[in-house]
Amino acid sequence: MSVPAEIVGHQREWADREWFPPGPQLAICLSGGKERLADLTDDELLQVAAAARRQTSWAQARELAAIAELAQRRTQAEADGDPDYRILSARESVTEEVAAALTITSNASATLLHLAENLTGPLAATGAALEAGRIDLAKARVVCDLTDQLPEPVVERVEAAALEKASTQTTGQLRRRIRRIVQRLAPEAIEERKRDAVRRRRVELWDNPSGTSDLALCDLAPEDAHAIYNKITAAAHGIGHDGDTRSLNTIRADLATHLLRGSPLPDAIRDLLANPCADADLVSRPDDVPSAPASPPGHTSLTVTMPNGASGTPSSDITRGPLPSGGSEGRHGGEGELSVLADVIDQRLTQVGGRVSSRELPGEIRRAVRWIQRGLAEAREAACRGDDEVHGRPGYRPPVALRREIEARHATCVFPSCNQPSHRCDLDHTVPWRPGVTCRCNLAPLCRRHHRLKQRPDWRLVQVWPGLLIWVTPAGAWYIVRPDRQ
Repeated sequence: MSVPAEIVGHQREWADREWFPPGPQLAICLSGGKERLADLTDDELLQVAAAARRQTSWAQARELAAIAELAQRRTQAEADGDPDYRILSARESVTEEVAAALTITSNASATLLHLAENLTGPLAATGAALEAGRIDLAKARVVCDLTDQLPEPVVERVEAAALEKASTQTTGQLRRRIRRIVQRLAPEAIEERKRDAVRRRRVELWDNPSGTSDLALCDLAPEDAHAIYNKITAAAHGIGHDGDTRSLNTIRADLATHLLRGSPLPDAIRDLLANPCADADLVSRPDDVPSAPASPPGHTSLTVTMPNGASGTPSSDITRGPLPSGGSEGRHGGEGELSVLADVIDQRLTQVGGRVSSRELPGEIRRAVRWIQRGLAEAREAACRGDDEVHGRPGYRPPVALRREIEARHATCVFPSCNQPSHRCDLDHTVPWRPGVTCRCNLAPLCRRHHRLKQRPDWRLVQVWPGLLIWVTPAGAWYIVRPDRQ
């Protein structure tokens, strides 16, 4: 595709191109190194920034359209079959497939899927505005969130009114405008949506990059939330007037912490007044900090611990000739061979994927994974059994020591994008017990959601070596999960 001459050869490269439409041609105009920006005027730099945002909106619209199309295909396939309540639905399966493909959490993926279905369905005009670069993704989310669960005629009128000025408004201004319109058109729906949200009230906790944590009461009734906030604020003002020099926000946080830990309000106020600079008391002392894991986060330990205490690893090269089938090289490889095995498996699957068409990909990848699993089976069992006469443990339920070993090997659920701590997960037999065994080479932590996902016939989970697992998605993508530490 050629670039207009006035764009590349004129001194004012971006002059009068404020609404150059997004798409492949604009992508070419935006390409090039940072040195090209040095020759632009301030006004042109702002136009480049605005053009880049329009291009981003176009790309995000394409992303959402692709997600919506995938969801439609999967749900249609399920509608033609007989859904099983014991496994995840097709829509939930797509959520996890997108989460793995985009390396995002399941919650973020569910939000994207909900947005994608709305912008290609009842809010198609908003989706078109996003694709044309007239609004960005944040504004599209505002329209989607504030029209959710409203009657269809109301949604159409609200969307049309919102898009009239959306391109010239901030998200806050757009949100206020939509709320006024909805309150006028559908007050009953607004009240019902609020009641439904209050029924789902909860407490949430999450960690921050700074090493601190946030604690929040979510979806409270407005009168309750404001009453709690006003009471804490009034007490914090009183503490400040009595000589506490900390900021009002700090006093509010400290007072709320004392109250939630069980101190009555008079005692909490007295404690804060007696210790006006007690910030250090709110930070964990070294003795309270749990010891760090043996391996840093994200590090893969490369040895496999055998029942007899020896270390063993599989043979490393599976790209040439047959896979390892036991022998000393399968039990006593050198340091790092488990990581090498994961890399070589990935190379093998990449080679398979490069030789077949997209339609053949899912079946070919599954066959390749089965072949790899069978090729490593004898070496895996020999290395895992060590000097024990019998491979595995009797019974279905693993002993406590084995559970702890598996939880130490994988700190979280073994689905690629899941962060559920392993001690809250099911200890799943990768190959179902009988014919599978209760052993370190056949156990892995799976949260209940991803345990149900694994039961779907279009997903595949294989443990080719203790702690080294391969997920295969319905589309034929594969994800290799390595142990966090041994």
